[in-house]
Amino acid sequence: MNKQSYNQIPEWLLQQLPYNHYDISVGTKKMHVMEKGSGKPIVLVHGNPMWGYLYKKVLDQLDNVSARLIVPDLIGFGFSDKIKINEHSLEAHTEWMTSFFKTIEEDSVGLVIHDWGGMIGVAGAMRAGKKIDGLVIMNTSVTAPKDGFTPTWFHGLSQAPIISDLLFRVFNFPLSALKQFQGIPNSYSKEDLKSYKYPLRKFRDNTAPLALARMVPNNMLHPSVPIEKEVEEFLQSYKGPAEIVWGMNDPVMWKLRRRTERLLPQAKTVKTDAGHFVQQESPEKVVESMKKIFKLTSK
Repeated sequence: MNKQSYNQIPEWLLQQLPYNHYDISVGTKKMHVMEKGSGKPIVLVHGNPMWGYLYKKVLDQLDNVSARLIVPDLIGFGFSDKIKINEHSLEAHTEWMTSFFKTIEEDSVGLVIHDWGGMIGVAGAMRAGKKIDGLVIMNTSVTAPKDGFTPTWFHGLSQAPIISDLLFRVFNFPLSALKQFQGIPNSYSKEDLKSYKYPLRKFRDNTAPLALARMVPNNMLHPSVPIEKEVEEFLQSYKGPAEIVWGMNDPVMWKLRRRTERLLPQAKTVKTDAGHFVQQESPEKVVESMKKIFKLTSK
């Protein structure tokens, strides 16, 4: 693996994330990755508008376990390269994630996925030829839309001319409104909010949240649909261990739990009081599922 020392993260953030930090090349871009532990590779993939910090509470509860916990920042997020809004597409993110998975020497990986990290994470592992030997799934979509669907209010809003640019780019939505997506009060400390906002604090760097919201199909001709169909078909044939940990107070993706359960009938569902960001609000539930699905034992 092409590892490089990583020194762009401010000291106050590094103190909160005492893991191994490095960059890898994915095509022409640089992807920031955090790692903790050694052993079986388990990849934890965030979604929109977050970065690897989203898994901090989970990582902090997994000390001395028999696994190598690997947390990449999607391109455009966290401390990975920032790109122009028209460079984002599900195809591009899939290719970047495929390159990331190819840096993992083992043939099998565990996956912990959330939001866009679900579709992008599975598509990347699939294209890289990795065997997925365990899945922990949080509020995400890993199925393709069906004819006649209507987008959620959030994704409809992202397609609105002028208003969406103003909200997402100028007012830094949804990072500026994270508390509106929580189900458990007081889930975010001031330090958490500061940490989530920091990588996208500059206008020139904050194209990704709007771009990924627009990557969600608003009709059946949307360019994301073919890959979403591939992922759904792939997971229909997945018979390995899986568990669903769902934030039942998610104001955006609450409808998708049942569809995910139908796709993975072997998966038990753990319902939590969390909103959209389960890792932030109910990390202990995510940890319990990871220990069970990946058979994590203390060294």
